[in-house]
Amino acid sequence: MESEESTERAAPAERHAGWNELFFDLVVVAGAGQLAHLLHDGPHLADLALYAVLYLAFWTSWAGFAVYGDIAASETRVRTLLIAMFGMAVMAASVHTVRTSHAIAFVIAYVALRWQAGQVWRRGSVVVDWPLAQFGAGAVPWLVSLFVDSPLRYWLWALGIALDIVTLLVSTRDRTLRRAGERAARRRDGRPPPGPAHGPVAGPPRIGESRIDAAHMGERLGLYVIIVLGEGVIQIIGAASEHDSWDGPLAATGLGAFALLAAICTLSLLYGTNGIPHLRKGVLAPRLAMLLHAVMTGFLVALATALGSAVAHVDDVLPKGQHWLLCGAMAGYFAAGLVAALPLADRSDRVWLLGWALPCVAVSVALAPLGVALPAWATIWILVALVCWQISYDPGPPGTAPAGRRGRRFRRTSPRTA
Repeated sequence: MESEESTERAAPAERHAGWNELFFDLVVVAGAGQLAHLLHDGPHLADLALYAVLYLAFWTSWAGFAVYGDIAASETRVRTLLIAMFGMAVMAASVHTVRTSHAIAFVIAYVALRWQAGQVWRRGSVVVDWPLAQFGAGAVPWLVSLFVDSPLRYWLWALGIALDIVTLLVSTRDRTLRRAGERAARRRDGRPPPGPAHGPVAGPPRIGESRIDAAHMGERLGLYVIIVLGEGVIQIIGAASEHDSWDGPLAATGLGAFALLAAICTLSLLYGTNGIPHLRKGVLAPRLAMLLHAVMTGFLVALATALGSAVAHVDDVLPKGQHWLLCGAMAGYFAAGLVAALPLADRSDRVWLLGWALPCVAVSVALAPLGVALPAWATIWILVALVCWQISYDPGPPGTAPAGRRGRRFRRTSPRTA
């Protein structure tokens, strides 16, 4: 009995986000709000493309320091997080006029943050779960863009983001360690040859691995999703406050918008992990799960903008651009959930996947052109029904535990890992 008690006392305590990390995440509130403004007017394809590039740049900056805080744990330097927070605040403040006067400020802040995120690691330490800590090639096109004008500047930004995405997709643990070893060997070979004046002959370079704490990082990613959903709440309240009379259509639209955010919160945090719906622990490599998180939250920020516009236009039909944004954002969200579920699918699960995910994606896509004439509240409540369908749908392949029951078991046992 005594040994059992001592073993329990010796078990490491579960880590949660610290106060410094929570304070750092406040910059996401400002960033999400500013980025959402890019989609208020229209949006046109050019607006969507610029939003996607700037959002991924902002998210990448946040992720670099979130990984640093996750791995460094108690050794995290608060000064480093505060400097990063200031840099991201500059990025957020530059978004509103990034097409004109503040593009240079955004680029300088982004490049400086990417450089700093690579300098916080000890020499010889390789972050195998976040290859962008070692490979900063994606920041080079941004730096070059300081010397060119638009529209070439925007193409260079897109190239930088594309390089980062490719790095996350193709990098593996072995490849990352091998490249780090080759770089260390080249640095060693470039030094003066060893001799009496230079000390003993150096051995092969030692490369240490740094790995993400999956549970702690999952909590950070889940908190990020909550922040993004909070931006949706802000948009809804702000739009409702501008109406002099609160009538039935406003109530139906506002309640539907809140219900949609609540349903998304349930699906993402209680039926998934890392804030990604239907993602299970260890199914995706951390770098891929984080990339999927970036894409999914980008859709959620766009959704927040569309919901605010829906509440603002309760007295008439939602503008075509915002209607397409609303439906497209939800289609992207459902598609992210499908991608998260695919690694779990074998032949017996394919029927379940077809019945669970594809109807939601298909209906969201079809609703964009076919539901333009619908009132905003009707479109929103159709989307609420789709999210509730994913939460409740539980056919299960024959002879096995239904997929929905697997999700509920996860929810009961590990609610904090969302």
